[in-house]
Amino acid sequence: MDIPGHFRLPPEVILRIYQHANDFATVNALVRTSSVFYCVWLMNANSIVIAVLPNAIESYHEAQCLVQAQEYEELCANTHEKRNRSHREVIIVLVRRYLTNARLVCSFYESNLRPVLVDLTAKGHDVKKMPLLQRTRFIGTLYHFKALALAHQYSYTDSPFLSHIGRNDLIDMSELASWFRRVSTPERRTELGLEALLQDTRWLQNWMDDRWVAITVGPDAAK
Repeated sequence: MDIPGHFRLPPEVILRIYQHANDFATVNALVRTSSVFYCVWLMNANSIVIAVLPNAIESYHEAQCLVQAQEYEELCANTHEKRNRSHREVIIVLVRRYLTNARLVCSFYESNLRPVLVDLTAKGHDVKKMPLLQRTRFIGTLYHFKALALAHQYSYTDSPFLSHIGRNDLIDMSELASWFRRVSTPERRTELGLEALLQDTRWLQNWMDDRWVAITVGPDAAK
């Protein structure tokens, strides 16, 4: 639908509308609004995606860690497919990657953790004293763990996308590893891409020890 000229918003205003969208379904709806909105999208797709991702993706910074790990994995694979992608295709692949990851980790939480919290609450337990079981914290930690699983797959330990992991993150990751071994099935861990990492307890413990030293003493001390 084309809008008469005197009703059209300036492109700068339309861009701001895009950038304040809460999800990509809204972005898609805006793209289809008119030819003007479509042109603004074509000219500013990258900045729009960067602005909307933190709104659309729960635990965005942790999700970004996983996406960076996946991009590094793709770089290691040195695929011709990636080198031949257009700018538009790169943006589409990026958004799909974030959304696919989000669906996986959020679905795992909903099917495995939410029933546990409901049951514990019904039994009178104070779930506020179980911070790792809270949605945002669990999902963020699961993103970190999936990124670490890729590091384990390629046997690298000093990775920039893991360098921001701090003391509290490590504590949560250690608790999550224990939880997976006690509660989750091998099939579910494999589905999440974590089984090989959780089986390799020596590598996992060495990485956590080195990261702890790097945090508390300094990166050189961990080498």
